[in-house]
Amino acid sequence: MLIFAVILFVLVGGGITAMGVKYLKSEVPVDYHAQILSAAPIGDATRTILGALYKVMGGAFVALGIGTILIALFGVATDLLWAKLTLLVMALISGWFAASVPKAVEAQTGVKTPWRIAAGLMALALLGFVLSVI
Repeated sequence: MLIFAVILFVLVGGGITAMGVKYLKSEVPVDYHAQILSAAPIGDATRTILGALYKVMGGAFVALGIGTILIALFGVATDLLWAKLTLLVMALISGWFAASVPKAVEAQTGVKTPWRIAAGLMALALLGFVLSVI
């Protein structure tokens, strides 16, 4: 079961990294932000602030994703409990915020947000943890 857990954690890390790269390379504002902001014109200051936030968030996602992959390959694969627990905690904390906040925005605005991706990655990480300890 351990190898399946490692594979799941690597997939989760890859997904998080891909989300980060998307924000690092995306136009400002991304499509769903543009839909939410469509009621008012988007000025240069707003684009600058959003662009900076995208870069910071994208970099943090890339770091989290690569860290997840490294801990999976060098910690979980060698059956270290601290590595398994670390990935569980990282996934639950980051996944909770990455899913619940956009979900609330979607409920408020009616614009589809990417909370489902975060929830799915969090669920895969949880499954990876369970597989790693059985």
